[in-house]
Amino acid sequence: MDLLTPAQTWATREQQRDENAGTSPEPHHAEAHDHRMPLAQRVTMFVSVVGPIVGLIAAIVLLWDRGPASVGWPEVVAMLGMYALAGFGVTVGYHRLLTHRAFDAPRAVRVLFAICGSVAAQGATIRWCATHRRHHQTSDRAGDPHSPHTHGDGVLDLLRGVWHAHMGWLFHRDAPDTAHSVRDLLADPLIVLVDRLYFFWVILGLVIPGALVGLWEGTWSGFWSGLVWGGLVRVCLMQHVTWSINSVCHVWGSREFHTTDHSVNNWVCAVLALGEGWHNNHHAFPTSARQGLRWWQFDSSWLIIRAMERLGLARNVRTPTPAAMRAKLEVMRDPSVADRDMPPMVSHPTGARRDVA
Repeated sequence: MDLLTPAQTWATREQQRDENAGTSPEPHHAEAHDHRMPLAQRVTMFVSVVGPIVGLIAAIVLLWDRGPASVGWPEVVAMLGMYALAGFGVTVGYHRLLTHRAFDAPRAVRVLFAICGSVAAQGATIRWCATHRRHHQTSDRAGDPHSPHTHGDGVLDLLRGVWHAHMGWLFHRDAPDTAHSVRDLLADPLIVLVDRLYFFWVILGLVIPGALVGLWEGTWSGFWSGLVWGGLVRVCLMQHVTWSINSVCHVWGSREFHTTDHSVNNWVCAVLALGEGWHNNHHAFPTSARQGLRWWQFDSSWLIIRAMERLGLARNVRTPTPAAMRAKLEVMRDPSVADRDMPPMVSHPTGARRDVA
């Protein structure tokens, strides 16, 4: 996954390559089959993945050396606060708003969520959304960027696939036609600007908790402690929780609705990933703003969207109709009914709730 190249740059390159494809198809063909990223991109991704892990190890060493008293409420509040800020930036912003357009929001809200998602250090906005759209287009089939089920049928093959789905895919070259799936985002100049400033937002997400804890404690040690806990440790935890949706939630869990892939619901991932672990629900109804579809399926991201809706910051919120849910359940119980017509999508006037078939 390319962290270095802004979306506007790689999208322009893809357009030029497509225009020249008729006269020189070989470069396109070679790029499509070469999964290795350039060295600079691999080094950047390595630092992005390993750096937070080093921060976590440093935090554990400090705890071991100085005792639990070395971490006070400022560090805990900084870590939890930044986890929520960046986490909802990914789940509500990157995922449900920008990738799946599960609801509409004013441009200022879209930009704010894109910035908060960037703070999570999981990739620039447009590349993240493009990768996830491709995942849904080819889920658990050839072309899926991070499926654990495309490496063979044996136990070792599955374990290799889980490793690939969790972290290995990050070091592979992006698909050569990525820009085709995000034309809407590339047409938004503010989202393109947020995408271009990705590393600025990542650094800001490290400095802010450090500055807040440092000001609270009035020491430079407080700054570094806040940076470690509210920055590096938080990034490390969030990265692996998010990647677990790709790996764990396509292998271990329960299936309630019919889908054409191996997506499952996993309640542990759902709690840690702010509602994203209801992954079978999500693949059954990708454009639904709500992923915890049962009353007992806690979905904190849905609570944020509902609050935004009440405040007038979210419109045209989409959720599955009862008929659509029953249809998918019926297919799960009896696959022979899969050829029947599914209930259509119901559209409502702007500002009202919309139901997803």
